Amino acid sequence: MSSASTSSASTTRRPLDGIKVIEACGYISGPFAAQMLSDLGADVIKVEPKTGDPYRNFGHSQGGVGVVWTNSNRGKKSVALDLKDAGDLAKLKELLKDADLYIENWRPHVSAALGLSFDALHKLNPKLIQLSITGYGADGPLAKEPAFDAIVQGRTGLLHYEAAGGEPRATNTFVADKVAALFSAQMALAGIIERDKSGKGLHLQTSMLDIISYYNFPDMFHNRTFVEDKAEVTYAPQPVLATRDGHIVLSPVSGKQLGRTLEAVGHPEWKDELKKLSRKEMTQTFFKWIAEPLKSKTNTEWLDIFRELDVPAGPINKPEDHLRDPQVLHNKLYSELDGPAGKLRAIRYPASFNGQLMTPRGPAPSLGQHNDELV
Repeated sequence: MSSASTSSASTTRRPLDGIKVIEACGYISGPFAAQMLSDLGADVIKVEPKTGDPYRNFGHSQGGVGVVWTNSNRGKKSVALDLKDAGDLAKLKELLKDADLYIENWRPHVSAALGLSFDALHKLNPKLIQLSITGYGADGPLAKEPAFDAIVQGRTGLLHYEAAGGEPRATNTFVADKVAALFSAQMALAGIIERDKSGKGLHLQTSMLDIISYYNFPDMFHNRTFVEDKAEVTYAPQPVLATRDGHIVLSPVSGKQLGRTLEAVGHPEWKDELKKLSRKEMTQTFFKWIAEPLKSKTNTEWLDIFRELDVPAGPINKPEDHLRDPQVLHNKLYSELDGPAGKLRAIRYPASFNGQLMTPRGPAPSLGQHNDELV
């Protein structure tokens, strides 16, 4: 495994060097977005209540610190403030005076109630970009309701779609929070570009409801894209197929790849039969027909065969298998850092700039670690 020290990572030139970000966020959406900006070089100061971000103690932990929190807050500085205290609130405003970006994911109107509305902060710092991430929007019938990952998945139709006619079940990963973070980081970068063009700060507002609806639309709403389309909702075929000793993922998409798959399972004659069916029937029938022949060989045997035939196929890796994957090792995706609770694994930003990798800059901070330095 590639190893990167905090010192060498911190000297790497990064695209957002010189950008100052104040993040007053909890849970995943805002913190993960800010971590992406930190990976790209921004100086991110995380403002937490004196009890800490609630996610510090969420789920699996090491040394009393939640691992999910650790993986969403690398490379930041932490300042612990009680924003209901006038003195601490003044300290936050001092940090915001020369900041480029302020990210908050409180419920609507919390910032305004604290005197941190966009209008108030624009007077304090006319070039400040404020990014407000809410659950459902700044106003409206759901604006004040709590929004968590699985709830947003359910409201946007994702849980129903993933059930594919079966029992609805939330995903095992926080897809709504993490996708919201991706879009939020994208918005922040667009805001920086717009601010640099106009010379004026701006207020960016988004919600998890808006983001996940946008994310779902290209394929999930293919039966509802045309207003007059009354077709029954259809689902993509399940590409996970059983073999003699496990399962593989098989994703042939072209006619040539479908034909090669049928040849591999010993039934090239099925291709002519499939041509007689509609597109929907053809795809469903193809996967139904090949299911039994695939049980005749092992995962390794089938993956070797499909690789030779240039048919898209892959293994179903456990996390530890992924970490040992030759391509993962070649891409130098992971590094090791010395953190407060011991040595930890960290993933780099998924891009290179002129061949330079954005390796992790440092571990997540301890609560209030940088109070003396910054406030």
